[in-house]
Formats: sequence, structure tokens, C-alpha cells
Amino acid sequence: MSSRPPIDDEILTSREARELLKIGRTTLWDLTRKSEIPAYRAGSGKRSGLRYKRSELLAWLDQNRVQLGLR
Repeated sequence: MSSRPPIDDEILTSREARELLKIGRTTLWDLTRKSEIPAYRAGSGKRSGLRYKRSELLAWLDQNRVQLGLR
């Protein structure tokens, strides 16, 4: 039996989060800074790395889905 969490509970680095969302470093930082995307500090201090939960990023995508009216 594996001790790895289910893929939805996977913890991602900033790079992995950017790859999942297909966005750049500045965009991820802006969304994180504005608390639009939840992030967690790995370690202490402002320079410690940020981590993201895959499930929360996917939920954020769902909440920000654009519905275009088709004619």
C-alpha cells in the first residue's frame, strides 16, 4: 500500500502549480498575493517556498470558468 496522498490532495511547488494552470510566474505570484489562490509556506520566513494544493487550484479554475454565449 502506497503512503502517497490521492492525486487531488497532492502538494505542488510553485513551478508545478504554474505548469498545471499554464500561467507564468508573475501571474501566479499576483493571484497568490491577492489571496485569489490559496498558498502555504513551506518553512518559516518570507523567503520560504510556497506550496499549493492541486485540489484547491482545480476548484479555483472551476469557480473562474468563463461561460461564453454562443449564437
